[in-house]
Amino acid sequence: MKLNDLQRRGGRRKARELVFRALYESGVTRDSLLEIMELSLGKFRLTMEGREYALQLTAACEQGLEPIDQVISSVLKSWDAERLGLVERAILRLAGVELKWQTAIDARIILDEAVRLATRYGSDESPAFVNGVLDPIARHFRPGELEGDAGGA
Repeated sequence: MKLNDLQRRGGRRKARELVFRALYESGVTRDSLLEIMELSLGKFRLTMEGREYALQLTAACEQGLEPIDQVISSVLKSWDAERLGLVERAILRLAGVELKWQTAIDARIILDEAVRLATRYGSDESPAFVNGVLDPIARHFRPGELEGDAGGA
């Protein structure tokens, strides 16, 4: 892997983490995601590409999380989406936004990064829960992309 590829990946990883934190904070405080991001961007060390990616994700979230929330709710079926923990909700929303609008990024990478966030910030059960919910969401937004995986048969 070339250095630029590693920097790009690291920049996106940090950008995801920043947007995740902002989504979480917005869920706690009910403050505007955009306002939280404006305050946070100066405190978080990002490459230029990472900063651009964080702003793209924020703009996609600002366009509306309702379609993402609807898909999450449909996957949860017998679960009330309002019962989701704030950490899990923020991770699922972020990954849903990426799956829907960041089509140049492989779905497997998005799922792996979401599970990584769940491992770092969630409970012991969060990584498995996030992975289990995101798999059908990825198949919804990216039909055929995960085919050939163990869950895709």
